[in-house]
Amino acid sequence: MTQNRLSDLIAKKKAGEISPSELIELNALLKGDETAGEMLATIDTIWNVPLENDFSSDSYLNDRWQSLNSKLFKEEVKPEEIKKRNVVKLFTRYAAVAACAAAVVVGSWAAFRYFSAHEAPKQNIVSTKNGSRSKIELPDGTQVWLNAGSKLIYNEAYGKELREVKLIGEAFFDVTKDAEHPFVIHANEMNIKVLGTAFNVRAYPDDKRTEAALLRGLIEVSFNGRPSDRLYLKPNEKISVMNGEIQKMDLNNNIIADTKHPVNRNADEPLIAFSKISYESPTDSTILETAWVKNKFIFRNKSFEELSRDMERWYNVSFDFKDSLILQKHFTGSFYHESVIEALEILRLSYPFHYKVNKTTNSITIE
Repeated sequence: MTQNRLSDLIAKKKAGEISPSELIELNALLKGDETAGEMLATIDTIWNVPLENDFSSDSYLNDRWQSLNSKLFKEEVKPEEIKKRNVVKLFTRYAAVAACAAAVVVGSWAAFRYFSAHEAPKQNIVSTKNGSRSKIELPDGTQVWLNAGSKLIYNEAYGKELREVKLIGEAFFDVTKDAEHPFVIHANEMNIKVLGTAFNVRAYPDDKRTEAALLRGLIEVSFNGRPSDRLYLKPNEKISVMNGEIQKMDLNNNIIADTKHPVNRNADEPLIAFSKISYESPTDSTILETAWVKNKFIFRNKSFEELSRDMERWYNVSFDFKDSLILQKHFTGSFYHESVIEALEILRLSYPFHYKVNKTTNSITIE
């Protein structure tokens, strides 16, 4: 279907000059193209809008025509000639309005089709607030669990070529297998590509590292600006990448280019680290990296600085530390049904500190 052919058929229909075969053709076009139907409906609306003045009034036409004629020709006009010219003028006025309306609508329709084809696909955003977790199902059946303070973004093109999402925060994915449409996650500087597998990704913007832990299947990891560097994870493996440093170092942790920005990491901190996934204990099969899915908050040898960020998300509170030294203290433990106050009391057993709770601001001051 071409725009010109559609506009010609609609114009003929509105003028009452469309043939039976052309009417069949127009109906077929309208049935096969939803936007064409919308175009005709819009033209009908404009077509039925009454004109601003009552141009069908003989007295109005006579007065206006006489006035115009006297100015232009300065001659007497016979009454019967006025009547003929009135008919011509009235027809010309309606024809001009109809033509303008059709031109505007056809132009709008063309612009609508153009921008519909070129505009950015609509984004779908699923998010969780601090203190809450949720489970969603993507259009292909992939299941996603979102941890507190997380956001998952995908657009209307999802599944057409790629199944592509962006993650801000933490999520566990159980991906439906589809060899023709790879599943790709963008998480900070890390890009993860899979076909069908189950894994966890932790990518909070304010965390020091981005992590991915694989339970089953195979995942391919690449990095922004370095598409040729690819790493692969096998089941029960975990990768941890230093945020903000991947562009400055090669995969062997060597500086690859001079930069005005210093490398913000300790010498003993690897740019990329591989390890095995962890279990809560030799007798407990709970996986630490995915325990949050079962509403278990488990942490191992975490500094209070890191732990407090996790607790802020988990309990939907904010912490204020008056003593910076306590931020470097490390804790190991787990919470399940404990409230934030009960959790703090448990932490105090490992290292004594004082705290004050402000219920008005939902904040806790650590001293």
